[in-house]
Amino acid sequence: MSESNNEMSGLLAELAGEATQKLEAKRAQQQDRQTINRNVNAALERSFQFFNLFANHLNAIEPEIPRVYALDGKTQFQKLKWKSGMAEYRKQSLADAALLDHVYFQIRLLAPQPVTVVRRWELFEELRKDLDAFGLKPMEDMAELWKNRTQKATFQVDLQPEFVVWIRFRGNYPEGLIEVESNNLDGFGEMKSKLTPDILQGGLFDEIGRFLMGRSTTLPQQMNLLRDFSRNL
Repeated sequence: MSESNNEMSGLLAELAGEATQKLEAKRAQQQDRQTINRNVNAALERSFQFFNLFANHLNAIEPEIPRVYALDGKTQFQKLKWKSGMAEYRKQSLADAALLDHVYFQIRLLAPQPVTVVRRWELFEELRKDLDAFGLKPMEDMAELWKNRTQKATFQVDLQPEFVVWIRFRGNYPEGLIEVESNNLDGFGEMKSKLTPDILQGGLFDEIGRFLMGRSTTLPQQMNLLRDFSRNL
């Protein structure tokens, strides 16, 4: 009877050791996951804090933006002026301790006057889709323009002089990364990237801010943004 108990005790001791190792591994994984989540959340917090203050300062300064946004060689938004900026964030839930889901920053730029675009009629639908993708607003109804099209080979549309530039920083907690998406940041069109949380620091923010203000002509290399280039219209 005692021999049987000794054999059973040996097995239980073996299993207890395996269970302890498993629990310790799970505990280490949980600690790693908590660290990753904290790092992603902290990067989003830093992003909001910078761009919120940045927008407030530039809303007061209202600087001129010496950068040209072009649809083609003749259709260009230039002599731009900062109209307004804002930053906001959203959490994953309503709980006080909830992690940040994303940070959104946008600015409105204003040209001195409406911008005229001229295209061939066969490019009408392509232009309409691009204007929608870039957030550019025609001053007339595009459906009415198509409905009342003339026999001329080309058509003309006047675009509102204001448009939006935006950046969204979204936390990818499973991968421990920040997904960056923007529209009209470096010319018209969409750009995407994934960054490690440690990259989102004051130095990088300063470079992005200077670019947005037109005090720098290039985006920081660390962003390594992938661009969805617009079509040649």
